[in-house]
Formats: sequence, structure tokens, C-alpha cells
Amino acid sequence: MKILTLLLGLTMTLSAWANSPEKDGIVKGKVFDGKSKVPVEYATVAIYNADDDNVITGTISEQDGSFKIKGLKEGNFYIIVSFLGYENKRYDNIIVDGGRDMIDLGTITLGSSSQALDEVEVVAQRQSVEFQIDKKVVSVGEQMTSASLSAVEVLENVPSIKVDIEGNVSLRGSTGITVLIDGKPTVLDASDVLRQTPASTIQNIEIITNPSAKYQPDGTGGIINIITKRNRTPGVQGLVNVKGGNFDMYGADFLLNWRKEKVNFTLGADYNNRPRTGTMYTRRETENENGTTIIEADGDSERKFYGGGVRGGFDWDISKRDNFSIEARVGKFNMQSTSDLNYFEQIPNIENQVYRSINESKRSGMYYSITANYLHRFAQKGHELSAQLNSRGYDGDEYSENFRSQSNSIVDGTRTTEVGPSNRWELRLDYSKPIGEDDLFEAGFQGRMSLGDDVTKVYNWDVAQGGFVPNDTLQNYTELDRNIYGLYSVYKGKLNDFGYQLGLRAEYTDRKTEFEYQMKESADATEVIPVNETYVIDRWDFFPTIHLSYQLPADNQIMASYSRRIDRPRGWYLEPFITWTDQYNVRRGNPDLAPEYIDAFELGYLKEWKKISLSLEGYYRITNDKIQGIQMPYDENGEIWLRTYDNIGKDYSLGVETMLNITLAKWWEMNVMGNLYDYRIENYYDASQNRSSFNWSSRVNNSFALKKNIKLQIDGTYDSPTVTAQGENKSNYYMNAAVRMDFMDRKLSAVVQARNVLGTSRRISIIDNPNSYSYQEMIPDYPMVSVTLSYRLNNFVQKRGRNGNNGGGGMEDEF
Repeated sequence: MKILTLLLGLTMTLSAWANSPEKDGIVKGKVFDGKSKVPVEYATVAIYNADDDNVITGTISEQDGSFKIKGLKEGNFYIIVSFLGYENKRYDNIIVDGGRDMIDLGTITLGSSSQALDEVEVVAQRQSVEFQIDKKVVSVGEQMTSASLSAVEVLENVPSIKVDIEGNVSLRGSTGITVLIDGKPTVLDASDVLRQTPASTIQNIEIITNPSAKYQPDGTGGIINIITKRNRTPGVQGLVNVKGGNFDMYGADFLLNWRKEKVNFTLGADYNNRPRTGTMYTRRETENENGTTIIEADGDSERKFYGGGVRGGFDWDISKRDNFSIEARVGKFNMQSTSDLNYFEQIPNIENQVYRSINESKRSGMYYSITANYLHRFAQKGHELSAQLNSRGYDGDEYSENFRSQSNSIVDGTRTTEVGPSNRWELRLDYSKPIGEDDLFEAGFQGRMSLGDDVTKVYNWDVAQGGFVPNDTLQNYTELDRNIYGLYSVYKGKLNDFGYQLGLRAEYTDRKTEFEYQMKESADATEVIPVNETYVIDRWDFFPTIHLSYQLPADNQIMASYSRRIDRPRGWYLEPFITWTDQYNVRRGNPDLAPEYIDAFELGYLKEWKKISLSLEGYYRITNDKIQGIQMPYDENGEIWLRTYDNIGKDYSLGVETMLNITLAKWWEMNVMGNLYDYRIENYYDASQNRSSFNWSSRVNNSFALKKNIKLQIDGTYDSPTVTAQGENKSNYYMNAAVRMDFMDRKLSAVVQARNVLGTSRRISIIDNPNSYSYQEMIPDYPMVSVTLSYRLNNFVQKRGRNGNNGGGGMEDEF
């Protein structure tokens, strides 16, 4: 309560910075296609000074065709509304004075043009990151340095996001994120979805760090919502992308859209092969009564993501008030890791040994997702009832193989396989009812049901037979059955310039986990014990949310928010049996893991000048029962290490994020992002293991318009060192560059890009315990160079989906 009071106090204090607001002019309106009466999104609205014809300001229309331009000083102006493929609309004698500060242009209809008209270059480009009251919206079209790759690379240039060299994404230091696609749950794990989704198929990415109660509360960091490209312009439109690069990177995708009157069809497909190659070095030291065991390894590694899918959709406006849509996707996902390492072993009282270790692991399988939506609009604007039903499944298998050899002869090896389907279903009901002019009541239900089972088998290398033989003592069976039912209510209101949103979500969790396996008391034991265990959770949780805003003069805004969230342990975190990842590393889960509960506070301030915009976001996050991966020696000599998971304690993050957009010249724009925060870990079991660090990161993005059809983009990133529960991760920095060229009236475009051009990127992690030490360094191959060709058929216009901003459940492998 003290912190909420502090946030409210800061809100009122910062509002005192502003002088009494002047009566600046506001221009608004809505843009529609003159023939189909469909709203036109991304139409350019430019305001010119009538005296000298200079562009004063401008904006781009929203999904419903609406636009609003604030902050016009007194004067005489004219307005041009334009969109590629349409005739311009001009409005003269737009006068702003003390007696006329609100100018409503009403409905603006654009007629088709036989020739593609020039766009207004000064205002037609959106900022790469836009700030809204409850989220950040990343415009993927402005991220040239990510055009050939996946959603992961796009997120490298987003405030709050950090991406390591293996493509793992964290949001303000947390990997606990929920990923949605067009507001709908996904069939794959969060990180896999981001790696699998081509950037060329994405229109926007929404980053929601403090979601309202309408959204499911899963994920420490928040929600990443991917808005895919689509079109609602009448006729046939299309978009085709082909890409290729070094290190065996290639891919292609297409999207076709056909709309006539009340129906809309979409069809698309994609295939991508994205390897991440490099070198690695590790050194581990373990002390025991016999001395110190040292294991060193170095060599080559590769992690490759490849696969593709087909998606289609049907959208039907049954009437002016009713809409039905259905969307489906089917595809195959593959993730393969390989390494070829030379090991040096120095074990007390044993002759030093040198081995070659070849390791390969793969996770692959078919997946599907199908979603049906129904929307009914009542007579009152904003009064709506919607229903969504989703079914998704993944029938996958995993395997890992590792060998050790000396003098070109295999001396030992292990193969582990895991096979099992998983299926999930989700039902959503959402209701909204405006109350008065500014208030809105929302309520809804969400049911998430999931069922999965896995069979794990282990095989050992038999030197005499020259192959793998089954190890019947290491066969395991897992069944995970989880059902979560949630109810939410949200009330939005406004009192003069003060806005508020209060929400509450209640969730009931019914989870049953069964394990059948065999175990040893220790790595050196010979006796095997059969185990059959069942774990049941029957629990209610409550998640309040608060969002506050205060409107200062037209170019200022301040916002504050609070939310309570949960991060449930992933399925493999719970498996209590041993899984061999290679000859030197094993993994074991912890079925007693509790979920993390997070309290998140935010305070944001936005300020805009003519050529500069500034955002400041302060945040404070407390994570209770923090889940952390723990590594320790597994056998007596310390030759093999075990990785497991535990609720180690609490962590605290207190920091501020900044973002500054500057137009230095008509041809040069700069975007500067920074994040500074104090991070602390409080250990439940051993106060001597409490750790803290002051962390910071910075990103600078420069965009240059060399000619009308040629643009250059250069960006650089630095991440400071940060502590972990057992050690620290060292700093990392890198630079990317890209050039974009447009041809054929912008129907054809080419992007050439290079990533990690200076070869400075690397990941260094250290574990430092009282009797053990580990150092690991991974260096990716560089530079990664790629070329992307894009062709637009009939001026394809990228649109948000109807449910793009809706909440939704996210699917992670969490139970």
C-alpha cells in the first residue's frame, strides 16, 4: 500500500511540472476507401503551413481509419490525406485560433488512382517503437537490420528486451514471458515461437510489461504479442519474401489475401533455416578431499532452427453487428544442436586423459492450431460480446546422442529419447459495456485445459557390440494434466484529466502430475529403486491490477501501474529423474517447485517536442520464490555436473528505462535507448549467497535516408555484466548494419544486412561456489550477412488482425 501511495504521489508531483495548458489546436477524422467503405489504416495525414508550404506535423491513421493530431499552435494551415494507390484529398483554410481549437474533418473518403502517388516522405514513416498507455508497439517494417531473420532479432532493438547469442529472450532480465500471435495462444514454447516466426511475416510486436486483469497473469516479465501481416483492402493482394545468407541461412514466405464485400480469405506459408554457429570453451574445477578435478573443453558448436508451416483464415461480416472468423496453422518445428569438442581431464590419482566428444540433440514434431472467433456488437458503440475457442497440439519427439572417443575409437556414449504428444484447449468469453461517455466495464471468463504424456528411454554404448543397447533401468513415464479456470473484471474511468483502470482476476488451478521412473541414490550407486509418484495442486489465486494516467498539456503524459503475476514452472523443471545431456552433464527436475509470484510497479512519463520525443519508465519488481537453475558436482570426482532447479529465494529489480527519438536532419534520425537498474538476489537458505549488481544497457540506432529509395541503418548494443544466483554473466556488445533499396514504385524492395559486423559478440558465464568453479565462453561466427527480396502484389497493405489487441492466453510448456 505504501508503494501504491508513493506512485500516486509521484503522479501528482510530476503533473505540477507543467504550466497551465494552452488551447492548442486538435485535428481529427476518419479515412475510408470510397468504394468499399472499409477503413484505411496507415493513410498519411500531413499538415502544412499555408504561408510557406512547410510540413508542420503529421500522423498515420489507425486500424479503424481514425487519426488525431494534437498540439497545433495558432495559424493558417492546409491538410493533405494520402495513401499509396489512392487520390490525395486536400483541405484548405484550416485555421486555429483562440476561438477554434477542435477541427473535425469527419469521414474522409479516398478514391482509387490509376497511378501510385508519391507519399509525404517527412511523415509517412512511423517510429520504430511507439508508446501507448499499457504497451510498447514495435513497428517491424522500420527494423531493417532484422528483415531477413526472425522475431528474436527484431526484439534486439526494443526497450526492455535482451537477447543472448543463442537467441534466448528476456524481458527486464526475466525469461518468464508469455507469447501470443494476434492475441491468441501459441502451440510452441515462448522462445521457440520467437525463433520460428519470420520477421517478414510480422507487422507489429506489442510489449506489455504490466498487463491488465483481462490478460492471463502468466510470465514474470509480461506479454509479447505478435501482430501478423494481413490485408482488408478489396480485391487480391499479396506479399512474397525470399532470403538467403552465409552460414547456410535461407528461407521464403508468402501471404495472399482476397476480400470481396463481407468476406475475407487469407493464405500463407513459410519455410526457414536459421543456424547459429560458433566456438565454445569451458573450464570446470571441483575440489574434494583427494584434490582438484579439472575438466577443460573447446571446439565448434551449432544450434539450428528450421521448419515451416501453412496458415489460412476466413473472416465473414455476417451483419453490421456480427462477425465470424476462423484461422488455422499447421507446420513442423525442428531445433538441432551439435558440438564437436576436445576434452582434457585432470582427476586426482588418475592419469590425465584427452577425449573427443561429439554431441547431437534434436527436438522436432508436427504442430497445429485452430481458432474460431465470434463477435457481436450491440447498438451502443463499444458494447460488445465475443467468444473464442482454440485447439492446439504438438506431437513431438526429442533425442540426444553423445560419444567420447580416444584414438578414433568410441569408448562410451549415451542416447536419450523422449516421445509424447501434448494437447491444449482454450475457451474465452469477453464482455464490454460503456458507462456514460468515458467509463467502460469489462468482464470475462477463460478456461485453459492441457494434457500431455512423455516416455523417456536411455541407451548406452556397448563397445563389444559397436552400438547402443537399451538401459531398462532408466526408462521413465510422465503424465501432466493441468486445468486453469479464470474470471476477470476491469473498470476504466476518467475524472477530468485523470484516468484510471482497476482490475481483478481470480484463477483456479487443478493440476495432477504422475511420474514412473527408476533412480539411484547417487551417481556411483549400483542399486536401482523403482518410484511411482503423484503430485496434485488444488489452488485459488488472485491477481489485482491498477493503471493510472494523468494528461498534462497536449505533448505530455504520465502513467503509473501495478500488477500481480505468476510464473509456473515448465514441464521439464518438474521431472525428478536423471536425463543425460552429454557425458559430462546431467539434468534432474524438482517436482516440489512452487510457482513464482511477482509484484510489478511502473511509472512512466512521455514528452514530445517538434523533432524530439522522450520517454522515461521507472519500474520496481519483486519476485517471490524465484526459480533458478542450480549446477553442482554429480559424482565423487566432480567429473560430471548436475543441473537442477529450486526456489532459491527472492529477487528485486529497481530501475529506469529511457528512450529518446531525435530528428537530426531530414535525412537522419537517431533512436537512443537505455536501461539502468539495481538487481539483488536474496537467498532463502544461505545469506552468504546473497548477490547484487548495478546493471545497465544501451542501444543506439541511426537511420539515414540517402536517397528517396535508399535507406541505411546502423545500430549498436551494449549489455553490462549482471549477477546470477551462483555467479555472473559478463558484458556483451555488438553492431549491425543494413541497406534497403526500393524499386518499381516500391513494389519490389531489397535489404542487405550484416549482423555482429565487428565480431565482438560473445557470452561468458561464471559459476563460483565454495568448492566448485565453472567458466564458459561462447563466440558466434561473424559477420552474418543476408539478402532479402520482397515483392508486393497490388500494393499489399499490412493490416492488424481483428483480434490483434485482444488479450489472450499464452501456451508455454508450464504446469
